[in-house]
Amino acid sequence: MYPKIYLYKRIKDAKILIDRHFSDPIKLNDISESVYLSKYHFLRLFKEAYGTTPHQYLKRKRIEKAKELLGRGLPVNEVCIQVGFESIPSFSNLFKRETSFTPSEFRRHNGK
Repeated sequence: MYPKIYLYKRIKDAKILIDRHFSDPIKLNDISESVYLSKYHFLRLFKEAYGTTPHQYLKRKRIEKAKELLGRGLPVNEVCIQVGFESIPSFSNLFKRETSFTPSEFRRHNGK
């Protein structure tokens, strides 16, 4: 068995990987393999450490970055691509679910 600190260092490394590559297509298997853990063990440890699943964390990270970019006045389609979504409808639906605003509404109220 590994000491707990060693396992949590791996989980922190996975979080850093998500933070750096949030706009890339990231799969659970890829992240768990990068830190040498089975995906189920990784999922359990990540949720224990951060209170959320890696997928939920990734979505939240993308939405936070989208809010930043929309606040700068960037077009919705450009923001969609920059934060890693493949389609504007999926981006818009998730953005509205998370913020209660469509991306266009958010940009109008918060953009420069």
